[in-house]
Amino acid sequence: MDYIFLNEQGNLINAGNLDKTWTKFLRFLNIPHKKFHALRHTYAAKQFENNIPLKTISMLLGHSSIEITANIYTHILKKGKEKSADIIADIKTIV
Repeated sequence: MDYIFLNEQGNLINAGNLDKTWTKFLRFLNIPHKKFHALRHTYAAKQFENNIPLKTISMLLGHSSIEITANIYTHILKKGKEKSADIIADIKTIV
């Protein structure tokens, strides 16, 4: 199998067990609860922040098209555009 995370017996991990373990882990670290799926969004956001091309991020997330990735992460793309606009405004101020 091409799976990365399996249980000790080599079988797929039960999603319910994964959620319970994740909740306990967050509680142990005294971190407010976030859904496990939030890790996926954090991963994507960090990719965008590091200027990884949209096509590459889409492929890494397993989306069937760039449009799906762009639609889901539009808010992150918007932040990038705002940051770019801020940089241009700073340059105009310096000049």
